[in-house]
Amino acid sequence: MRQTDHLYTRMLIYYFAALLYATIFGHVTTIIQQMTSATARYHDMLNNVREFMKLHEVPKALSERVMDYVVSTWAMSKGIDTKKVLSYCPKDMTADICVHLNRKVFNEHPAFRLASDGCLRALAMYFSMDHSAPGDLLYHSGESIDTLCFVVNGSLEVIQDDEVVAILGKGDVFGDAFWKETTIGQSCANVRVLTYCDLHAIKRDKLLEVLNFYHSFANSFARNLMLTYNLRHRVSDHAFAYHSSILL
Repeated sequence: MRQTDHLYTRMLIYYFAALLYATIFGHVTTIIQQMTSATARYHDMLNNVREFMKLHEVPKALSERVMDYVVSTWAMSKGIDTKKVLSYCPKDMTADICVHLNRKVFNEHPAFRLASDGCLRALAMYFSMDHSAPGDLLYHSGESIDTLCFVVNGSLEVIQDDEVVAILGKGDVFGDAFWKETTIGQSCANVRVLTYCDLHAIKRDKLLEVLNFYHSFANSFARNLMLTYNLRHRVSDHAFAYHSSILL
């Protein structure tokens, strides 16, 4: 009887050991497959970009900038398409995720402190998160100013008449005071990226849509938003001399 029990116990141990091995092996295999799939997608994307550049005879300097941007963006996102992930979720859940993704902007800027949950959710759905590489021009002089940008990480320079008039960094806001202006303004300067930047931005029409609906928030927002640099306005000679002395 004892021998039978001992044999039965050994069989159970072997069974569970085999089951555990199969489970671990299965997980490892899945991880390897996922890593292989991600690597394959990465190289496939790079090959497509290279072929595109070659096909359209894109200049070498621009090609290098594009490749640098693509590689750095992939490194930041790990190849995950945020928009695709959000498309799987219902509207309510998507709004919750968007509020979380934009929490740095909402928490750090006083302009959003009096916003209701509904207002923040509406704003968050319209915010985009953009990654920019050194050398990228986000605004060209003469372009319409259609976006309000919040700098989350990195640094940028504002250039007027071939001179740097301002350096922008984490916590700064640039664009135009849409809530005060009745017309779309033209940028009086170029905005160029100095280091890898993460920007959270909202389009003029979407921001005004939310402000028009949430009237009490609109008043608070207009009073408390500190626009670091208004691209609609030129820097005067006196102010330019002052800015230049600071930069030096």
